[in-house]
Amino acid sequence: MKFFGRRASATETYGEEYLQLQMTVTYLNTTPKTPVYHKPPLERFATTNIFVLIPGNPGLVDFYISYLDSIRKHFPQFETLCIGHVGFLDSTKRKTYDVSYQIEHKYDVLKQLILTKNESNIIPNLYFLHHSMGSFVYQRTIRRLYHDKNLNGKFNIKFSGFVTPTIHNISASSSGRVLSGLMQKKVPIVSIVLVFRFFVSLIPALILRKLLYYHLLGNKTGNGFENSVEGAYKIVKSGTVVKQALEMAKEEMLVIDTQDDINDWYFKHSDNGIKNWLFFARDDHWVANETREYLINKYGNSDNTICEVCDDEVNPISHSFCVAQSEQFANITVERIKEICNVDLD
Repeated sequence: MKFFGRRASATETYGEEYLQLQMTVTYLNTTPKTPVYHKPPLERFATTNIFVLIPGNPGLVDFYISYLDSIRKHFPQFETLCIGHVGFLDSTKRKTYDVSYQIEHKYDVLKQLILTKNESNIIPNLYFLHHSMGSFVYQRTIRRLYHDKNLNGKFNIKFSGFVTPTIHNISASSSGRVLSGLMQKKVPIVSIVLVFRFFVSLIPALILRKLLYYHLLGNKTGNGFENSVEGAYKIVKSGTVVKQALEMAKEEMLVIDTQDDINDWYFKHSDNGIKNWLFFARDDHWVANETREYLINKYGNSDNTICEVCDDEVNPISHSFCVAQSEQFANITVERIKEICNVDLD
């Protein structure tokens, strides 16, 4: 099945009110549908270079639109694709999809993207960005792509940006310890949050959006924040999305453990010439300081891998940069891609 054909429109999925607020999310014809932010190059180039972003959890593409728009302006010859996680669309089925499903899903979407480009005699150069648990998904997805004999020689990965990555021992983080503790005590986390969400969702839409804006952004003003508010609004209004996010977070406590077999394969035993950039927040509630130092010490001493800890003491980048720091972190990302890839792509 071709995913990169006709896509469902925002109007079909959320109605006219949603379309007025967010005209950039479309849907691949997967089962279930995949929300994507998919933009062609700003200039008329043969689309060889593609930015691909894999979100964290919650996996709504809305949170990353402003970030990617800021990056795209500097790379007009790049196509852009942000692939949302499965299960983050409002649905009456309330079915949840685990981390393994997310990996398989990204593999399917990316394989179709690669083969579609190959049909036009293009071998795509992929420049990945992945956030939080999206880095965990990314590593396992490309392992599958590399092991697929039908894709041998049909794509290149030029760059990979690990943004506040949760790829090792997430339960050691401050938030991880809290969530793991609640799980051990068998606290019905999902049910409690769903009840709270129900009462919050009764607030009229206009008021709720304003409350979310002030909660997330305070007195900040500027362009692009509406995407973050819309992402938060979708979460609050949908029990399906809340359940998916929480169930996946609980699973992350178990699967993002201390085993390093995939990390070792990726950083030490892959000879595919990927330029890696690992960016860590100064104080990250999902990445313990000890975990950060462990990853830097073990994998950072390489010609192909650069590790960076945020050094901005005035307005440090947070784990959830995509909520209120999109433009700030986009500027950092652009500079690192140019430096690490050793080419001016403007």
